[in-house]
Amino acid sequence: MAFSDLGLNEQEFFSLPPFRTYLMQMHQVRKIERDWDQTRDISVMIHNMAGKVSDKSITRFEYRKLSFDKDMTLPEWTQEEAQELIDKWPDIKKN
Repeated sequence: MAFSDLGLNEQEFFSLPPFRTYLMQMHQVRKIERDWDQTRDISVMIHNMAGKVSDKSITRFEYRKLSFDKDMTLPEWTQEEAQELIDKWPDIKKN
């Protein structure tokens, strides 16, 4: 991946610390995900604007689920659980 996707030559690759190479790879992966997400959004807009073809509007997740889509539900905490977390991190306590 470093040579083909990131465009690094051998000298550049071996001169970078491993963590920097890892960050560059993660950046490339995220860029590809954003491109696919944008393609899906455009496809959904085209589908929804073509009213004569389909009477039903769809959402981006109904159209196509992508491998990087995650369940966006957030955990629900009780007041006691939240307070326990706050107590573990003294820097975020309100004075």
